[in-house]
Amino acid sequence: MNSLKKAVLVLAALLLLAGASAQINLNMNTLFHSGDAQAMERIVTAFNEAHTDVQITLTQGQWADYYAQLYNAVVANDAPQIGVVHTTNLPQMAIALTPLNDSPAGDLLDAAGISADQYIADLWDAGEFEGNRYLVPLDTHMFGLWYNRDIFEAAGLDPDSPPTNREEFEAAANAIRDNTDAYAVHMAEDGLARKLARAWYYLYWGQDQELFDAGFTQATFNNDAGLAACEYLTSVVDNSWNIAAGDGFRQFTAGDLGMLVAGNWFYWTATEAGLDYGFAMMPEFFDSAVTWGNSHNLVIPVQPAGTPDEVYIAAAEAIRWINENSDDWGIYGGHIPAYNEARTSQDLLDSDTWQVSLATFAQMAEAGMLHYPITHVDAPELEDVFNVHIEQVYNGSLTCQAALAGAESEANRILNR
Repeated sequence: MNSLKKAVLVLAALLLLAGASAQINLNMNTLFHSGDAQAMERIVTAFNEAHTDVQITLTQGQWADYYAQLYNAVVANDAPQIGVVHTTNLPQMAIALTPLNDSPAGDLLDAAGISADQYIADLWDAGEFEGNRYLVPLDTHMFGLWYNRDIFEAAGLDPDSPPTNREEFEAAANAIRDNTDAYAVHMAEDGLARKLARAWYYLYWGQDQELFDAGFTQATFNNDAGLAACEYLTSVVDNSWNIAAGDGFRQFTAGDLGMLVAGNWFYWTATEAGLDYGFAMMPEFFDSAVTWGNSHNLVIPVQPAGTPDEVYIAAAEAIRWINENSDDWGIYGGHIPAYNEARTSQDLLDSDTWQVSLATFAQMAEAGMLHYPITHVDAPELEDVFNVHIEQVYNGSLTCQAALAGAESEANRILNR
């Protein structure tokens, strides 16, 4: 064999070897921050350690502008291969997502071994839009009641009997206000506008009411129930249970707040603060106990034309792997995994996270207490209407009547333009 032929054969062998061992690099972009971000980083690190042929580069924390940035990345042909979308944002974001059952690389669900029976049925069912599946559920999450046991004792309350209804809740708030130096209650986490709106939502929904009619043709919240919910939310300030500018997260972690309505992600923050705290289901403030909730889902954004099939398949398989290992999402992120085997893993069930809070959150979900926010193509605009008006009421710059009337007018304008 002459030297030229040898060189050609060696080069061909090297090229074949390089092709066989080529690594697929997936970009994953999320809106997670704080404890959520740390939990997802842990899962992705484990994925990268377990794989040599596929690696994930993780970018996180752009909550406020996440959806606009994801959409713009798709338009610019620079989208990540894996993203996160809330269930309620599907109508708005579907145009920027790859239909998993009908992708350019075929049926990715079948290729990756992803099927409905592996997930909580309600969460899986919510992932379809106009005949296609776009979402693979990661979790469900919701608000509940966190309380400081030391403050309860100082106020003469039983820390083993947190309030379950409006009468008990008000009695506890008054006892904390009158017998301690602590703030009594915060109904909306850190008090940001969107959190205050969520508080009004769950107070309104708890009166067996909906924000809009079934066809989303008009607003239905400017009524007695909307007014009662608004007045109850502002009673937190009116009753001197807290101040309008209060940040419940900071107050609670400093040991200066008796009761806080916050999400399941608060577990690690409360624990790391070194507090003696408890967790309870959302009290029944009106006709029924209802909580605000949503779900995170893993998605494949629309990829540039010509993206190799193996990239789509690798992304789908990575989504499956993340869910298979999402017991860590429960343990370290504080969320309820949507993947059945992860939710029932012994590591999760034995964890302090499950024992302290997640088991109760799961009971709330099973009891039908979770209520999703607005699911509509114009959901971001509609939610912003509530954010603006409810915040102004809470801060004392609008009356409840004026806020509801203004929100109704603006919401109807959006729905009927």
